[in-house]
Amino acid sequence: MKKKMIWAVLAIMVLIFASCGTTDANNPRDSINWAGLYTGVIPAASSPGINAEITLNSDNTYKVIYQYINRSTDTFIYNGNFKWNRKGDTITLNTKEIPPHYRVEGNRLIQLDLRGNVITGDLANNYILTKKP
Repeated sequence: MKKKMIWAVLAIMVLIFASCGTTDANNPRDSINWAGLYTGVIPAASSPGINAEITLNSDNTYKVIYQYINRSTDTFIYNGNFKWNRKGDTITLNTKEIPPHYRVEGNRLIQLDLRGNVITGDLANNYILTKKP
């Protein structure tokens, strides 16, 4: 009888742990059309801002174009892949050159800090890129 009870408890534990790895079907990755072009002006220390364009593709690749306002006509282009977090609401670009973490919310892409936390303070709204139709 004890063996049956132990096996039953183990089976229940396996089911519980297996369910921990599943994602919520209501997350942005699975519930909205997130692929597309996002644009905005983000803060910069050396200029009035950076014109930013981020294209997210459905195959989990990205293209980022930065152009510093009033500094030069040079553009900086970054390409690569990105990964979704377990919750399906945040992506991380595979780069060390630019901020890698972004929260996907509806038709917005919100740049996070280098640790993946929401940026707060007076400039917080300046880190939001809007999806183009």
